[in-house]
Amino acid sequence: MKRKALSSGIRNSNTKRGRKNSNIMVKGTLANHLTMQLDQVSLNLPLQSGNTSRFQKLHDSEAHSESLPPDFDAEAAGDKDFILSQDFFCTPDYITPEMPAMVSNLDCNKENIQCPKSPEKIKTNRSKRPKLDVNLEASLESTDIGHEPLVDLVEGTLGTDEMKTEKAVELKKGRSFVSQSAMALRCRVMPPPCLKNPYIKDASEFGADPFGNQRSKCAGFYPAGIGGDGLSRYRTDFHEIEKIGDGNFNHVYKVLKRIDGCMYAVKRSMRQLHQDTERRKALMEVQALAALGYHENIVSYYSSWFENEQLYIQLELCDHSLSINRLPKLLTEGEALDAMYQIAKALQFIHRKGIAHLDVKPDNIYVKEEVYKLGDFGCATLIDKSLPIEEGDARYMPHEILNENYDNLDKVDIFSLGASIYELARGSPLPESGPHFLNLKEGKLPLLPGHSLQFQNLIKVMMDADPVRRPSAKELVENPIFNRHQRIGKN
Repeated sequence: MKRKALSSGIRNSNTKRGRKNSNIMVKGTLANHLTMQLDQVSLNLPLQSGNTSRFQKLHDSEAHSESLPPDFDAEAAGDKDFILSQDFFCTPDYITPEMPAMVSNLDCNKENIQCPKSPEKIKTNRSKRPKLDVNLEASLESTDIGHEPLVDLVEGTLGTDEMKTEKAVELKKGRSFVSQSAMALRCRVMPPPCLKNPYIKDASEFGADPFGNQRSKCAGFYPAGIGGDGLSRYRTDFHEIEKIGDGNFNHVYKVLKRIDGCMYAVKRSMRQLHQDTERRKALMEVQALAALGYHENIVSYYSSWFENEQLYIQLELCDHSLSINRLPKLLTEGEALDAMYQIAKALQFIHRKGIAHLDVKPDNIYVKEEVYKLGDFGCATLIDKSLPIEEGDARYMPHEILNENYDNLDKVDIFSLGASIYELARGSPLPESGPHFLNLKEGKLPLLPGHSLQFQNLIKVMMDADPVRRPSAKELVENPIFNRHQRIGKN
């Protein structure tokens, strides 16, 4: 009996001990299994506030369905033996797995990573920007869970910058302040006013300038054309080769146009034209050339513009002028007759348009491929005296124009042409003053040795002191001396 009781007691103790060992084994197995499950947690967990609950549901389901052996007795184990709370793992409310190196300025210590706190966003009255479509899964694959506060930090910074910008704009609006650069930009974008061309008889009348109000505020900028840091049309469109002439008010340059590869002459005013009256006076030449149009014996006009308050005029490039100081040799009588005939045709053309040149002289007669052309219409005016009159070089002006008698402005050009041919035939500049100067104004010309009397008589008629006795441009072109010269030239 004692032996049976002893053996049964031993069995009971062994049974209890076996149960305790099995409990210990189950506990160890479950802890190890859950630890392995935690190490295999994917970083694809969505970045939400319910991470802890989903995590525990995952452990509850997997721990009871997969981790436990089939013959495990759950009722025998008891709820007290299986602890599935955070106290068992000694972990915080959320688990941060090991993260790859972050490309940021944060300290990437794998053992001790602190998640930065998101700063509080500053509320503004401005409407929120539309959010960009961001793929969280794709972003989490390249970053980690601890990167979320960085996004908040950037958004908060943007909000602060927007608030500062908005306050600055409101401050400027309140003071009605317009910066100088904005005013200059407004004047550049603003189209220039439409000007009536006084050389066109049937030009339509234009109303008031629609931008006159705004243009008055741009007094310091219009018509500059460009700013100090802006692009220059002259430098952009043309390559300057050399300076080929200087006048009283302009420089002339030989240029190559980049877009078509052709050579042109560009005339630029010497000084800046600040006043509206100065600009309008400078534009008289442009308007006269534009109104005349093309003629084979007139220097062609192409384009003009204002830049840095200077007027630029793009003109036809000629070989040279008939300036007595630049001629390589004296003109023969035949060459002088050719020049007289072709310039007479140019004068006939402009007189028919009602325009007088008033500055005909050798410096303004150009040659291009043996064709003579009249240029420099800076003193051009209307024959009917409806425009201001400004005479040219006094050496080539008749006596009546010096006495301010403007009744025969077309005959002034005839006298100037005769004086120019006389200078070219004699081979020396005309005097600027003295007895000889007065003799020329009265039509008293010394003989020209080596030239025909018919040629000298024609020059003397053209320089007659009485403008009524001078031939018109049409009569000059029809003079028989040119027909004989042309026949001789052909033979």
